[in-house]
Amino acid sequence: MYKFFSLILLIILSSCGESNSNVKYSSNTDYVTPNNGDLSFDNSYVDSSTITKEIVPEKNPKEILEEQGWKSTEINNGQMSSCYNFKQKKGKVDNSLKITVGNGTDVVIKLMDVNTNKCIRYVFINRNTTYSIRNIPEGQYYLKIAYGKNWYSKTENGKCIGKFIENAIYEKGKDKIDFNIIHSYDGYQIPSYELELDVISSDIVNSFNSTTISEESFNN
Repeated sequence: MYKFFSLILLIILSSCGESNSNVKYSSNTDYVTPNNGDLSFDNSYVDSSTITKEIVPEKNPKEILEEQGWKSTEINNGQMSSCYNFKQKKGKVDNSLKITVGNGTDVVIKLMDVNTNKCIRYVFINRNTTYSIRNIPEGQYYLKIAYGKNWYSKTENGKCIGKFIENAIYEKGKDKIDFNIIHSYDGYQIPSYELELDVISSDIVNSFNSTTISEESFNN
């Protein structure tokens, strides 16, 4: 959740009275009588009710993000842009990781190699849809997942980073997903997996073990 603060500047006006050489001050009264008959007052007092206050309009969260270089990014189901910090790898095996996303959230998934901690696939999946990551190279993997709505991205040091700006949750899977071919005496088996993800009232609903991580950790 983001918290924003508005800054209100108060411009306080003050004025100084100019002395009149013809004015004689009485020691026992609150007013003075000038020699020429005109009435003069000490105007060092300013009524606070007359001070003009300049109100700085409060910026909405999207305006603040745009000033910081973030841009709203609409993405359909599929592979993220190559500017994100990953190197796509594909294998020749006909396997898949099938992900079904519920109504409560959009999802971004990073498929991470256990041995190198490098991302080999990076996909965006819209709510109420199903997407399959196919032809995953043999090996063991874990997932980094971002849940939320309204995806924003920006470029830092030549690389894209992204985040959800509404209801954002980030997590890292504890389970290893093994895509190694299983060999047996009578042949072999090609592993494939299915995963269901959703967020209901800020509670993550998934079918694997995970732990919450920071936005920074998700992007690394």
